[in-house]
Amino acid sequence: MTIEHPELYRPLFNFLFKNHLCIAVSDALLIELSKETRSQTDFNTFFTILPSAKIKSFEAVIEEEIKSYPKLRTETLLRPTNSELGKETITSWLISNRIKEAQRKQLLHTKKIKQYLESVKSNFPPSNRGKYNEEQAEIFTWMVTVQWLKGSYPDFMKKLNDNRLLLTAEVFPSIQLFAYYVYHKHYLNNRQPKELPDIADLLHMLYFPYCKLIIVERDLCNILNQIKSRCNMLDGVEVRNADFFRNNLVL
Repeated sequence: MTIEHPELYRPLFNFLFKNHLCIAVSDALLIELSKETRSQTDFNTFFTILPSAKIKSFEAVIEEEIKSYPKLRTETLLRPTNSELGKETITSWLISNRIKEAQRKQLLHTKKIKQYLESVKSNFPPSNRGKYNEEQAEIFTWMVTVQWLKGSYPDFMKKLNDNRLLLTAEVFPSIQLFAYYVYHKHYLNNRQPKELPDIADLLHMLYFPYCKLIIVERDLCNILNQIKSRCNMLDGVEVRNADFFRNNLVL
């Protein structure tokens, strides 16, 4: 992990500065890193030295998509206040009740997602040949987008229905990418998530359409680039695996 390799801090800082980038830090990422990082000192130092900023909750992102409907969302991912991360901010966050509350909320979200993924498969059968295919991805994605919005934002969907308007699902790239990824990994590749941490990783999908550069593990990188080649949710987003560090960071 980069956090535990301080020799990478300087080249990573130079890369971020040169490309006008910062590390987007969600509550989900902080929870994940706080579990994996051996030393809190390493954790604090990493976010103190490198350009980093807290980003909005995924609920806030979806609400902004609804607010901008039928146009695409254009707001920044960064939180409007107290966005910059410093050593005191990180330390206080880790030892405060905020991390416990964030963990509680994430656990609730992941349990709901796990239940949904288990139920939706029985309601979305494979093709006539008995296997899921690429052509079904768009239908599955539209279905998940509609169900997500009806379940979490019923007033918005009722307004569309009252005005006899069809949903333009493309205005919600956050949910769309989430659904496409679920379909590619757990339907086409037939890999059902069993552990809650695996499902928690799905929450990162909701942010990816609004990032400039994503660096993820190899399997996830391959799936995201497959999705990118077939639809426009990741237009303008560069998706790389961990080899990117070795190839682009000059020590």
